[in-house]
Amino acid sequence: MDQVKKILNPKIWLIITALIHAVVGIISQTDWGDDPQVLIGGFMLLPSVWMLYIAFFIEGENQARLTGVIAGSAWVWFVIGCAMGLSWQIGTSDVMEMTFAENIPPLVIWGLTALSGVLHGNFQNLLSGESQ
Repeated sequence: MDQVKKILNPKIWLIITALIHAVVGIISQTDWGDDPQVLIGGFMLLPSVWMLYIAFFIEGENQARLTGVIAGSAWVWFVIGCAMGLSWQIGTSDVMEMTFAENIPPLVIWGLTALSGVLHGNFQNLLSGESQ
């Protein structure tokens, strides 16, 4: 278990996920000449800012707990979107449909990031009132 906890360091996973989310998920896929895409793309970059703040300015159990909350909620939303087969479109771009097959990479990345937070968050101490 110690080796798994070492690999799943919340700070490292926050940085990895923030960069992948920003560059691959938003920046490279947005048509920056289309106002609706700029508006939504800019808003969708906010979680990367939050994750980088948590990675560099918060430490310990609080960092891990925030990692679990941010990444866990994103992972759950991907699962819900895929399970419901939701689709979305920005501007005149093609309609994108959420499927599990197409969303394996983000599900894995967000899932491992959330798991890193859960493993390091000492939630049992939080529930018993013994947290830092």
